[in-house]
Amino acid sequence: MTQKYVTSIQGGTLKTADFPEREISFRDNAELVMLVKLLSAQGYAFVDAPSGWPPAAVLQQLQEQGEMDFSFTAITWSGPRDYCTYQVPKC
Repeated sequence: MTQKYVTSIQGGTLKTADFPEREISFRDNAELVMLVKLLSAQGYAFVDAPSGWPPAAVLQQLQEQGEMDFSFTAITWSGPRDYCTYQVPKC
């Protein structure tokens, strides 16, 4: 099975690593949270990388601000086909 994941959440656009890649626009945090909930239910993970502001960090901030009240799956890589997914609990 191929892992489905979100590569970027920035400037009102969420990007996935599907084939072909998808870009999904959102207007505000409330719409983003609804989109994340839908994608989470579909098995998507959210990139958590060591630099920049990865999608997992965006979602953790929404949790901390009380705008998102559910857990999600994050994903990191240590090689081209070597990845690890883990559950980030709700705050």
